[in-house]
Amino acid sequence: MNFRQRWLTAAAVTAMVVCAPRARALVSLEDGRDHFYVDVTAGLNYDSAVFANAQSGGSLTYSGSLSIDFTRRAGWIGVNVSASMDSERFASFRGQDYNDPKLTAEFTKQTGRTTGSLTLSAQRENRADVDVNTRDVSWNYDAGLNFQYPVIERYSISGTLDYNRVDYQDQALFTNLSMYTGSVYLYYILNEQRDLFVDYRARYSDEGLGVFDIDNSLSGGVSGKVFGPFNGSIQLGYEQRTPHGGPDHGTYGDLTASGQTTWNISRRMTLTGNLSRDFTTIATGQSVDATSAGLTFQDSFSAKASATLSGTVGQTRFLGAAGLLGPNGPRRVDTFYSLSAAYFYTINQHLKISVSYSYYASYSDLAYAEFPRHQIGLTVSSHW
Repeated sequence: MNFRQRWLTAAAVTAMVVCAPRARALVSLEDGRDHFYVDVTAGLNYDSAVFANAQSGGSLTYSGSLSIDFTRRAGWIGVNVSASMDSERFASFRGQDYNDPKLTAEFTKQTGRTTGSLTLSAQRENRADVDVNTRDVSWNYDAGLNFQYPVIERYSISGTLDYNRVDYQDQALFTNLSMYTGSVYLYYILNEQRDLFVDYRARYSDEGLGVFDIDNSLSGGVSGKVFGPFNGSIQLGYEQRTPHGGPDHGTYGDLTASGQTTWNISRRMTLTGNLSRDFTTIATGQSVDATSAGLTFQDSFSAKASATLSGTVGQTRFLGAAGLLGPNGPRRVDTFYSLSAAYFYTINQHLKISVSYSYYASYSDLAYAEFPRHQIGLTVSSHW
């Protein structure tokens, strides 16, 4: 398919969404307490590394999604339910075409002394996984309980209990994973602008066949006005991972960090920073220590137009015996950086269009995992 044909196709996709019949798709019931929303998206994209490795080829793709959301705000329990379907078709790799459904439900309690939420989700995910350098397909299931209780005027306790299950389609290459996570936070109101907190987290990662990891972390942080003009939340601490039942023995220990802060530079411009450092388990069941940090600048030129610029750097260290490149070889370490830009334009209250470009570069001790990746996208979305 040549360049002219690609952009003729893009124009056809855009026209199809713009000119489609505008049937009423937003419904309000029970005197405005119940709402139904519908979102439709169509996109034309190009990905230069469909399989996220040094030998990966590129492809033009056509994507689309449909989501229906229901919200209810009546009584002391709020309800949010969403059902969606994401589809993508590959011009060069037809075997990678997919239709991924997703269903989520959230029940919230925002009144009374104790507040919290119960979340449930199930989804099918098809992605290019940069840690295993190929595409993986999985069913992901998640259930979470969150609560907050004010002890006295300045102190409050919050906690989370979460269960996550990942079932991979390719059992020959990948390892199913079940994770059980519990966290307890103690908050102290320092002043009107800032809260301090301490967090303890325990996590059990079961990879099946008697292999599992136990993580324990203790961290502290600040939320609200973090520093200077930045508002948000950031925490730092120390974490240990202890493997059991496999070839690795002993304990891994390292710093852990997470957070997001935003600087409202002006009424139209914001700068947001993100930080993450944590032990995690990849699709092959291997333990890694992943670190990333990024900045996103957003400028809202007008009520209809806005743009974002983002940059991220990170590193992934592959732990244990499986992380060695040979019996006495070096340990695999992947380093990456990415740059992206996007422009958004609102045509009317129901129709938006966006154009995006991103560049991702991976550097690794494993030659197969060293590659550049260009992604270009044109998206039209409608909300009702």
